[in-house]
Amino acid sequence: MKIGILCCRKSLENTLIYNCLSRKYPTTFINPKKLNLDVDLILSRVERDYLREGLKALKYIEENKDIEVINPRRSIEVCQNKYFTYRVLREYMPVSILISPDNFQDVGYLMEDVGLEFPVVVKPSYGGYGDGVLKVEKKEDLKDLLSRHYRKNSNNLIIQEYIPYKHDIRAFVIGNRIVCAMERIPKNDWRANCSLGAETRRFYLESDVEDLVLKCVKRVGAHIVGVDVLIDRENNPYILEMNITPQFRNIMKYSDIPLEILKFIERFYK
Repeated sequence: MKIGILCCRKSLENTLIYNCLSRKYPTTFINPKKLNLDVDLILSRVERDYLREGLKALKYIEENKDIEVINPRRSIEVCQNKYFTYRVLREYMPVSILISPDNFQDVGYLMEDVGLEFPVVVKPSYGGYGDGVLKVEKKEDLKDLLSRHYRKNSNNLIIQEYIPYKHDIRAFVIGNRIVCAMERIPKNDWRANCSLGAETRRFYLESDVEDLVLKCVKRVGAHIVGVDVLIDRENNPYILEMNITPQFRNIMKYSDIPLEILKFIERFYK
Protein backbone atom coordinates (compact mmCIF):
# COMPACT_ATOMS: atom_id res chain seq x y z
CA MET A 1 0.00 0.00 0.00
CA LYS A 2 1.31 3.43 -1.01
CA ILE A 3 -0.06 6.37 0.98
CA GLY A 4 -0.27 10.06 0.11
CA ILE A 5 -0.87 12.85 2.63
CA LEU A 6 -2.73 15.64 0.82
CA CYS A 7 -1.63 18.96 2.33
CA CYS A 8 0.20 22.18 1.53
CA ARG A 9 2.24 22.48 4.72
CA LYS A 10 4.45 20.02 6.54
CA SER A 11 3.08 21.02 9.92
CA LEU A 12 4.05 19.28 13.14
CA GLU A 13 0.95 17.07 12.95
CA ASN A 14 1.47 16.20 9.29
CA THR A 15 5.11 15.38 9.95
CA LEU A 16 4.23 13.14 12.91
CA ILE A 17 1.72 11.26 10.76
CA TYR A 18 4.25 10.93 7.93
CA ASN A 19 6.96 9.62 10.26
CA CYS A 20 4.61 6.99 11.67
CA LEU A 21 3.15 5.81 8.35
CA SER A 22 6.46 5.78 6.48
CA ARG A 23 8.00 3.31 8.92
CA LYS A 24 5.66 0.67 7.52
CA TYR A 25 4.43 1.87 4.12
CA PRO A 26 5.77 4.04 1.28
CA THR A 27 4.37 7.47 2.14
CA THR A 28 4.63 10.82 0.40
CA PHE A 29 3.31 14.34 0.79
CA ILE A 30 1.02 15.41 -2.07
CA ASN A 31 0.58 19.11 -2.78
CA PRO A 32 -2.96 19.77 -4.08
CA LYS A 33 -1.52 22.37 -6.46
CA LYS A 34 0.73 19.78 -8.12
CA LEU A 35 -0.82 16.33 -7.95
CA ASN A 36 1.40 13.26 -8.01
CA LEU A 37 -1.05 10.39 -7.67
CA ASP A 38 1.10 7.26 -7.68
CA VAL A 39 -0.62 6.11 -4.48
CA ASP A 40 -3.32 3.68 -3.38
CA LEU A 41 -4.79 5.79 -0.59
CA ILE A 42 -4.94 9.48 0.25
CA LEU A 43 -5.18 10.89 3.75
CA SER A 44 -6.69 14.33 3.25
CA ARG A 45 -5.27 17.00 5.55
CA VAL A 46 -6.43 20.00 3.51
CA GLU A 47 -5.68 23.22 5.37
CA ARG A 48 -8.21 26.04 5.64
CA ASP A 49 -5.81 28.47 3.93
CA TYR A 50 -5.70 26.26 0.83
CA LEU A 51 -9.30 25.08 0.86
CA ARG A 52 -10.08 25.94 -2.75
CA GLU A 53 -7.02 24.10 -4.06
CA GLY A 54 -7.65 21.12 -1.80
CA LEU A 55 -11.31 20.74 -2.76
CA LYS A 56 -10.46 21.03 -6.45
CA ALA A 57 -7.83 18.30 -6.09
CA LEU A 58 -10.20 16.01 -4.19
CA LYS A 59 -12.96 16.52 -6.76
CA TYR A 60 -10.58 15.42 -9.51
CA ILE A 61 -9.34 12.42 -7.50
CA GLU A 62 -12.80 11.23 -6.47
CA GLU A 63 -14.23 11.57 -9.99
CA ASN A 64 -11.30 10.27 -12.03
CA LYS A 65 -9.05 8.03 -9.94
CA ASP A 66 -9.50 4.66 -8.27
CA ILE A 67 -7.88 5.88 -5.06
CA GLU A 68 -9.33 5.51 -1.58
CA VAL A 69 -9.74 8.84 0.24
CA ILE A 70 -9.83 9.31 3.99
CA ASN A 71 -11.82 12.48 4.76
CA PRO A 72 -13.47 12.97 1.37
CA ARG A 73 -14.39 16.27 -0.23
CA ARG A 74 -17.91 16.56 1.21
CA SER A 75 -16.69 16.14 4.79
CA ILE A 76 -14.17 18.96 4.29
CA GLU A 77 -16.76 21.25 2.70
CA VAL A 78 -19.10 20.73 5.65
CA CYS A 79 -16.55 20.92 8.46
CA GLN A 80 -14.35 23.78 7.27
CA ASN A 81 -17.32 26.15 7.01
CA LYS A 82 -18.88 26.58 10.45
CA TYR A 83 -22.27 27.56 9.06
CA PHE A 84 -22.35 24.54 6.74
CA THR A 85 -21.64 22.45 9.83
CA TYR A 86 -24.57 24.11 11.58
CA ARG A 87 -26.92 23.44 8.67
CA VAL A 88 -26.06 19.73 8.80
CA LEU A 89 -26.05 19.36 12.61
CA ARG A 90 -28.52 22.08 13.58
CA GLU A 91 -30.42 20.08 16.21
CA TYR A 92 -27.24 19.30 18.17
CA MET A 93 -25.59 22.74 18.11
CA PRO A 94 -26.15 26.14 19.75
CA VAL A 95 -28.63 28.27 17.77
CA SER A 96 -26.80 30.26 15.09
CA ILE A 97 -27.46 32.75 12.30
CA LEU A 98 -25.30 33.80 9.36
CA ILE A 99 -24.53 37.51 8.98
CA SER A 100 -23.36 39.01 5.68
CA PRO A 101 -22.80 42.50 4.23
CA ASP A 102 -26.37 42.31 2.89
CA ASN A 103 -28.20 41.64 6.15
CA PHE A 104 -26.07 42.85 9.07
CA GLN A 105 -28.19 45.96 9.59
CA ASP A 106 -31.17 43.69 10.30
CA VAL A 107 -29.33 41.68 12.96
CA GLY A 108 -31.87 42.51 15.68
CA TYR A 109 -34.76 41.09 13.66
CA LEU A 110 -32.73 38.04 12.62
CA MET A 111 -31.85 37.26 16.24
CA GLU A 112 -35.42 37.75 17.38
CA ASP A 113 -36.67 35.41 14.65
CA VAL A 114 -34.69 32.46 16.07
CA GLY A 115 -34.91 33.45 19.74
CA LEU A 116 -31.28 34.51 20.21
CA GLU A 117 -30.64 36.56 23.34
CA PHE A 118 -27.55 38.26 24.73
CA PRO A 119 -24.82 37.44 25.42
CA VAL A 120 -23.93 35.91 22.05
CA VAL A 121 -20.76 34.62 20.44
CA VAL A 122 -19.57 36.17 17.18
CA LYS A 123 -17.15 34.17 15.05
CA PRO A 124 -15.92 33.95 11.45
CA SER A 125 -17.56 31.28 9.31
CA TYR A 126 -14.02 30.13 8.49
CA GLY A 127 -11.39 30.17 11.21
CA GLY A 128 -9.69 28.41 14.05
CA TYR A 129 -7.59 28.69 17.22
CA GLY A 130 -10.12 31.11 18.72
CA ASP A 131 -9.11 33.85 16.27
CA GLY A 132 -11.81 36.46 15.82
CA VAL A 133 -14.17 34.80 18.32
CA LEU A 134 -15.83 37.34 20.60
CA LYS A 135 -18.48 37.29 23.30
CA VAL A 136 -20.84 40.26 22.96
CA GLU A 137 -23.03 41.30 25.87
CA LYS A 138 -25.27 44.05 24.44
CA LYS A 139 -27.18 44.94 21.28
CA GLU A 140 -25.38 48.27 20.91
CA ASP A 141 -21.98 46.58 21.11
CA LEU A 142 -23.01 44.03 18.48
CA LYS A 143 -24.20 46.68 16.05
CA ASP A 144 -20.97 48.62 16.52
CA LEU A 145 -18.89 45.47 16.01
CA LEU A 146 -20.71 44.56 12.80
CA SER A 147 -20.51 48.10 11.43
CA ARG A 148 -16.75 48.23 12.02
CA HIS A 149 -16.26 44.76 10.53
CA TYR A 150 -18.18 45.46 7.33
CA ARG A 151 -16.45 48.78 6.73
CA LYS A 152 -13.29 46.76 6.06
CA ASN A 153 -14.43 43.21 5.24
CA SER A 154 -17.03 41.30 3.29
CA ASN A 155 -16.52 38.02 5.14
CA ASN A 156 -19.56 36.33 6.62
CA LEU A 157 -19.87 36.08 10.39
CA ILE A 158 -21.82 33.72 12.61
CA ILE A 159 -23.78 34.87 15.63
CA GLN A 160 -24.20 31.94 17.97
CA GLU A 161 -26.04 31.28 21.20
CA TYR A 162 -23.67 31.54 24.17
CA ILE A 163 -23.71 28.37 26.28
CA PRO A 164 -22.50 28.77 29.88
CA TYR A 165 -20.51 25.57 30.19
CA LYS A 166 -18.79 23.52 32.83
CA HIS A 167 -16.77 21.34 30.41
CA ASP A 168 -15.19 22.20 27.05
CA ILE A 169 -14.14 18.93 25.42
CA ARG A 170 -12.12 17.94 22.36
CA ALA A 171 -13.03 14.40 21.29
CA PHE A 172 -10.68 12.88 18.73
CA VAL A 173 -12.54 10.50 16.44
CA ILE A 174 -10.87 8.04 14.08
CA GLY A 175 -13.21 5.82 12.10
CA ASN A 176 -16.22 5.05 14.23
CA ARG A 177 -14.34 5.28 17.51
CA ILE A 178 -13.44 8.05 19.95
CA VAL A 179 -9.79 7.27 20.57
CA CYS A 180 -9.38 9.96 23.22
CA ALA A 181 -11.07 12.99 24.74
CA MET A 182 -9.59 15.84 26.72
CA GLU A 183 -11.04 18.74 28.64
CA ARG A 184 -9.70 22.21 27.89
CA ILE A 185 -9.65 24.51 30.89
CA PRO A 186 -9.34 28.22 30.00
CA LYS A 187 -6.83 30.53 31.67
CA ASN A 188 -7.40 34.29 31.67
CA ASP A 189 -9.96 33.98 28.86
CA TRP A 190 -13.49 32.65 28.42
CA ARG A 191 -12.31 30.76 25.31
CA ALA A 192 -10.85 27.32 25.96
CA ASN A 193 -8.48 27.03 23.01
CA CYS A 194 -5.11 25.42 23.67
CA SER A 195 -3.58 28.05 21.37
CA LEU A 196 -4.74 30.65 23.92
CA GLY A 197 -3.09 28.89 26.84
CA ALA A 198 -5.85 26.58 28.06
CA GLU A 199 -4.74 23.70 30.24
CA THR A 200 -5.84 20.14 29.46
CA ARG A 201 -6.70 16.94 31.23
CA ARG A 202 -7.94 13.53 30.11
CA PHE A 203 -11.72 13.35 30.02
CA TYR A 204 -14.06 10.38 29.81
CA LEU A 205 -17.34 11.03 28.03
CA GLU A 206 -20.66 9.62 29.17
CA SER A 207 -22.07 7.01 26.80
CA ASP A 208 -24.87 9.29 25.56
CA VAL A 209 -22.34 12.00 24.66
CA GLU A 210 -20.15 9.43 22.87
CA ASP A 211 -23.18 8.32 20.87
CA LEU A 212 -23.97 11.93 19.95
CA VAL A 213 -20.41 12.61 18.80
CA LEU A 214 -20.26 9.49 16.63
CA LYS A 215 -23.70 10.18 15.15
CA CYS A 216 -22.57 13.67 14.11
CA VAL A 217 -19.27 12.44 12.66
CA LYS A 218 -21.16 9.90 10.57
CA ARG A 219 -23.56 12.58 9.33
CA VAL A 220 -20.79 14.88 8.08
CA GLY A 221 -19.03 11.93 6.41
CA ALA A 222 -15.67 12.31 8.15
CA HIS A 223 -13.21 9.57 9.04
CA ILE A 224 -10.75 11.54 11.18
CA VAL A 225 -12.02 14.63 12.98
CA GLY A 226 -11.67 16.59 16.20
CA VAL A 227 -15.11 17.28 17.67
CA ASP A 228 -15.53 20.18 20.10
CA VAL A 229 -18.25 19.52 22.66
CA LEU A 230 -19.68 21.77 25.35
CA ILE A 231 -21.33 20.32 28.44
CA ASP A 232 -23.58 22.94 30.02
CA ARG A 233 -24.33 23.38 33.71
CA GLU A 234 -27.29 20.98 33.46
CA ASN A 235 -25.10 18.34 31.77
CA ASN A 236 -26.64 18.88 28.33
CA PRO A 237 -24.13 18.30 25.49
CA TYR A 238 -23.75 20.60 22.48
CA ILE A 239 -21.63 20.06 19.40
CA LEU A 240 -19.66 23.26 18.91
CA GLU A 241 -17.37 22.58 15.93
CA MET A 242 -16.03 19.78 13.74
CA ASN A 243 -12.31 20.16 13.03
CA ILE A 244 -11.48 18.19 9.89
CA THR A 245 -7.72 18.91 10.00
CA PRO A 246 -7.28 18.87 13.75
CA GLN A 247 -4.14 19.65 15.66
CA PHE A 248 -3.33 16.90 18.12
CA ARG A 249 -0.07 17.94 19.76
CA ASN A 250 -1.85 18.51 23.08
CA ILE A 251 -3.92 15.33 23.06
CA MET A 252 -0.75 13.30 22.33
CA LYS A 253 -0.20 13.34 26.10
CA TYR A 254 -3.09 10.90 26.36
CA SER A 255 -3.06 8.94 23.08
CA ASP A 256 -0.64 8.17 20.24
CA ILE A 257 -2.73 9.73 17.47
CA PRO A 258 -0.42 8.91 14.51
CA LEU A 259 -0.35 5.26 15.56
CA GLU A 260 -4.15 5.23 15.84
CA ILE A 261 -4.36 6.72 12.34
CA LEU A 262 -2.05 3.99 11.04
CA LYS A 263 -4.22 1.28 12.60
CA PHE A 264 -7.33 2.82 11.06
CA ILE A 265 -5.74 3.04 7.61
CA GLU A 266 -4.88 -0.66 7.77
CA ARG A 267 -8.49 -1.52 8.64
CA PHE A 268 -9.88 0.94 6.09
CA TYR A 269 -7.82 -0.34 3.15
CA LYS A 270 -8.53 -4.06 3.60
